[in-house]
Amino acid sequence: MDKGFVYFNDSKIPFVIENYRMELFTDEPILNDFCKEYNFKDNFILLGQCFYNGGSGRNATFLVENSMGSTCYLRCYIINMFDRDENYDTIGVQSSFLDDVFRYQYNYIDMVRQGINFSLEPKEVYKIPFSMQDRQYELSFLIGYDNKLGLLEDYDKKGEIKIPLHSKTIQECSDISVVLNRLAMFMTSHSEVSFKRITLYSKGHKAGWFYCPLVSEKAVSGNDGFFYEFDVMKYIPKILNNMALDSGNKITTSVPLGHLGTLDTMFSPQRFVEQIMSFEYLFDKLEHKKAQDSSFSLKKELIYAFNLFPELLTGTNKSAEIISDDIKEIRRTVAHGYAYYYDFKTDSKVKYYILLLDKLIKKMSLKWIGFSESEIKNFSIW
Repeated sequence: MDKGFVYFNDSKIPFVIENYRMELFTDEPILNDFCKEYNFKDNFILLGQCFYNGGSGRNATFLVENSMGSTCYLRCYIINMFDRDENYDTIGVQSSFLDDVFRYQYNYIDMVRQGINFSLEPKEVYKIPFSMQDRQYELSFLIGYDNKLGLLEDYDKKGEIKIPLHSKTIQECSDISVVLNRLAMFMTSHSEVSFKRITLYSKGHKAGWFYCPLVSEKAVSGNDGFFYEFDVMKYIPKILNNMALDSGNKITTSVPLGHLGTLDTMFSPQRFVEQIMSFEYLFDKLEHKKAQDSSFSLKKELIYAFNLFPELLTGTNKSAEIISDDIKEIRRTVAHGYAYYYDFKTDSKVKYYILLLDKLIKKMSLKWIGFSESEIKNFSIW
C-alpha cells in the first residue's frame, strides 16, 4: 500500500493506493471540488508525492484510467527516486519471462566462457530496432552490473531490457510496457506473464520506478528450455515490430493474444471460443476476400488453413475435413447453448483440438507477421 497526496487547485489531497485503486480522503471541501471536476473522467494525469516508512516525500506521477467519485483507478504511476523531478530518458525492464525469450541463461554461460567480467559494466547482447506510433526505438538486452553504482546497483537482476524514450512521458512508458508484455505473451504462449521491476534512468543513473499491474516481484518463469536453439535475431525483430503496431487497449493490426490461457483455463470452453475468434481474426487478415464471403463457412476456413500447414496433421489418421467439422460442431454446441461445459479436461478429443488450434493460430500469426514458409516450419517454440 502506497500513501501520499495529490496536488489539486493549490491544495493537497491525501490518498492511499492498493491494487492500483487510489482512494482520496479529506474532510476539506477541496475533495468535493475534485470530484466535480474528475468524476467519471477517463485517461488523465495527476501529480503528487508518495511517502515511504515515514521518510520524506518523493515526487510521483499518476496515469488515471478512469475515476468515480473520490476513487481513481490507476493504469500506472511513477515514483521518483528522490524528492525532486527527474528528467528520465530511458526505461529499463526486468522480467524472467523476457530473460527466457532473449536466452539469458545460455548467453550468460557462453560469455563467461569467453572470459567476460559482468561485474564491471553491463554487456549488450542484442540491439533490436522497432517502430511504435511512427517513432523509431531501439531495444537493448543487457547482462551484467554497473560497478559505478555501488550499493545502488540491483545485484539480484539477471538480464535487463533498456529502451531510450522520446516524449519521456508516463503514457510512453505505459505503451512500451504493454508492447513488451505482449511480446512475452506471444513467445511463451501464456497469458500470465509479468515484469519483476521497471526502472527509469536519467543519463545512466536510476531516477525512479514505474508501477503498473504487469509488475510483480513474485513472478517466476520456467520456459528457458524452450529457447535453447531459438534464433533471437531471426525472429524477434519482426515479432516485436508487429506487437508495437497496437500499444493501446485494442488489437486491430497485430496478431491476436486473447486466446492465450493459464494452466487453469487451458481447456475451458471460454478459451476454446476465444481460439475461434482469434482464428477468424487471422483468417480475415490472411484471406480477406474469402473471410468476407458468407458462403465460406467456418468449416471451409479451417480446412483451407489446415491445408496451408499440412505438417500440423502429420501423425493423425483424421483428415482436415473431419477435424474441421468436429471443431465447428464443438463451437456450435458451446456458442448456442446446446450443451454446457465447465471444462474439457476429461475429453481427450477436445483437448487435442484445443492444442491443435493453438499451433494453427501460432503458424497463422507468424505468416501474418511476414515470415516465410521455411521460417515458420523452423520456428522452434511451440
